[in-house]
Amino acid sequence: MKHPVALIAGLLARRTASQRLRHVSLAKPRGRPGTRVAGSLATGFCALACATAAHASGAAQAMPADDFLQTLAVVTHVSYTDGAYVNVHNVADDMAWLGIHHVRDYAPGSSIPFSSYVYLAQRGVKFNFLMGADFEKKIALAAKLNTEVPGSVAAIEGPNELNNFSITYQGLTGAAAGLAVQRDLYARVHGTPELAGVPVYDATGFDPKSVETRTNSADYANQHVYPQNGEQPLWNANGDKWMLAAIHLGQRFQLPLVITEFGYFSLPQAGWYMLGVDEPTQAKGVLNGYMDAAAAGVKRLYVYELLDEKPDPERKNDEMHYGLFRNDNSPKPVAYAIRNLTSILNANTTRRTSAAARSTLAYTLSEMPPSANSLLLQKKDGRFVLVLWNETLIWNRATGAPLASPPARVDVDFGGKAKRVDLYDPLTSAQPLESHRDLRQLSVNVPDHVILLEITPADTPGT
Repeated sequence: MKHPVALIAGLLARRTASQRLRHVSLAKPRGRPGTRVAGSLATGFCALACATAAHASGAAQAMPADDFLQTLAVVTHVSYTDGAYVNVHNVADDMAWLGIHHVRDYAPGSSIPFSSYVYLAQRGVKFNFLMGADFEKKIALAAKLNTEVPGSVAAIEGPNELNNFSITYQGLTGAAAGLAVQRDLYARVHGTPELAGVPVYDATGFDPKSVETRTNSADYANQHVYPQNGEQPLWNANGDKWMLAAIHLGQRFQLPLVITEFGYFSLPQAGWYMLGVDEPTQAKGVLNGYMDAAAAGVKRLYVYELLDEKPDPERKNDEMHYGLFRNDNSPKPVAYAIRNLTSILNANTTRRTSAAARSTLAYTLSEMPPSANSLLLQKKDGRFVLVLWNETLIWNRATGAPLASPPARVDVDFGGKAKRVDLYDPLTSAQPLESHRDLRQLSVNVPDHVILLEITPADTPGT
């Protein structure tokens, strides 16, 4: 049997340029869970990779829910004029409905009116613009947009997947050309007053072992992650740890990390090194991936992609099924789940402005399996949201069907009496499934996907 990387390389070799932005990550994880990593992701990485029977001994610092929401992003293809993206009003409406603001797309060009980008920016869309060797004219358009709608350009990204899409630049080809573009792009962005403060994301698809530094080339390391075989993003009983590979590689240059492509296509498949799952499993994988990334300190994760680009009535084209929304703009389960998640985290109660809420919670989780994780968030009104998820197998790669694993029974101690605890499952609803009052401990069934415990401590300022 072929080595797994060779299998993926064979799949990539059959791709055409029309398959555009997506690729399968070639990197397999190296090392074991618990390996120390340097830089800003070290704490989050260890929290993910070093799971034990009891979590969060002592007070844990909560991540503001607003900060978490800013890590949620999606890939769009506004420049495509032959499919679902031609209707930019749908794009804006869908983003608002999801509660997500950040997108990754090609920089403005000649295929659609510049006014379409202005319209989306005015609707709250914030762009990471992907650039190639022709970046000079694209930078000018990005600067123009950021001037017309200040803050609408959130990042500029270097060349996409140099291992799949070769470019030429100043007499260079391949990775050398891409790295040269990245260096000059970095200087150009940081020398453009209209883009002051806009970070530069690194190119993707070059071999980091051959590069000593990204100084004066990138502000953020950048990776793509596509879990194979319907596997979970971070931890899988098959032994694959897809997101950890990106985190390991992202540490080489001591830079914060973004993941500018991640996803599952909703076309169920069997076999090895295939991506396709059914729509409910896509929802589980995407939400778990968002949480894994945030817990590891990843600055932003862009899910591929917002819309199924074109109809595929024969259901044979994988590329046409990555969307959060189907080609007819109807939401898939993953879109409902994201909307439920953002709605829960944005819902606040009135809090006295003079009352200061503490930002730590001394919770303890007992009987957590190695495949399970937690993330503590805090809403603007002071309430905590403890996110729990257990990355057990979710897809049978032999039969091409979903797997259902029994949930893990986890005992939660909130470190003190809680005035109220509401349990949510964003795959089901934005309304609580259970509500409890005046308790310190609670036993919870943690499934193979994200659930939320919204906690109002007894000493929370008036609500």
